Amino acid sequence: MRNLFHTTLAALSLGFALTTPALAQDHSAHAGHGAAAGTSATAPAAQADALTAGEITRVDKRTGKLTIRHEEIKNLDMPPMTMVFALADASQSNDFKAGDKVLFRAEDKDGSLIITRIQPAS
Repeated sequence: MRNLFHTTLAALSLGFALTTPALAQDHSAHAGHGAAAGTSATAPAAQADALTAGEITRVDKRTGKLTIRHEEIKNLDMPPMTMVFALADASQSNDFKAGDKVLFRAEDKDGSLIITRIQPAS
């Protein structure tokens, strides 16, 4: 009985340990942020082109992705946080490094958050 308990506990722990990192990388939950807000025809023109301030914490040149600690992304109705974004133009990853302060525009493209515009903050 005791061996069965320990075996079951070990199996559950292993399963949890293997699935947690995968869940942490899943950004599908962010796809619904601002679904009604930023996409309506009545959204102000200023919001349509608004840039968000952030700081790059990691650059993955192989995948063309940036990890950015950002302020609120108003067009996506997303609170401040740190997360990974893909670049629409992956070659732009060569232009940035960790610690760079940037202004960027992120959009929801079929459930993926893509940076469509990025520039150094002055």
